[in-house]
Amino acid sequence: MAMTYLVPVDFSKGSAAALDYAIKLAKEDRAKLLLLHVISADFAFPLGAGFADTFEILEANATKAMQALIRRKRLRPGQFRSLLVRGINPADVIVAVAKKSRAAMIVMGSHGRSGFQRFLLGSVAERTVRQADCPVMIMKK
Repeated sequence: MAMTYLVPVDFSKGSAAALDYAIKLAKEDRAKLLLLHVISADFAFPLGAGFADTFEILEANATKAMQALIRRKRLRPGQFRSLLVRGINPADVIVAVAKKSRAAMIVMGSHGRSGFQRFLLGSVAERTVRQADCPVMIMKK
């Protein structure tokens, strides 16, 4: 059974760098890639009318962005799978998908925030490292 490298993507430069590295690793190790995008359900507005419409728009945009990323990276069928998942805490979703898919490693980007920005926004990469059962490689942008 081939190893799987989980690559969370948020379509940023950091996640693109992580994907580039994961592609190289996968070729060397004859591993499969699992590209994951977490659609955040953590909104600052109350639930109400139009909420379902918002998710549909976010999912459609994420699907288009994922397809464009796959084309840009020239990934071929059989080399990868892609997954869009809704979740409140991206780190929790990443860890759960890694466990379920039996990922050998998570390869992810970091936004490189520090100080007050990091305090306010938190660090998905840091929380993933703390919670994951498998190794996590962080690529800085």
